[in-house]
Amino acid sequence: MFQQFLREEEGQSTVEYLLIIAVVVVVVSVLGSQMSKRLPGVIDEVFKGVNAKIKGLMQQAGAN
Repeated sequence: MFQQFLREEEGQSTVEYLLIIAVVVVVVSVLGSQMSKRLPGVIDEVFKGVNAKIKGLMQQAGAN
């Protein structure tokens, strides 16, 4: 059955596209609510790391 699936070269049907869209919507709705709560903290951590790296590079450049 799996080999037949791999040999099939037909495109997706409307039902398959709708299923893909439904899965994407569910994933976004579940993760979206959590991400909106955690995103500001994640962004702050990323910028702290970037700023620390820039400061380190600037100190190395000033030492040379």
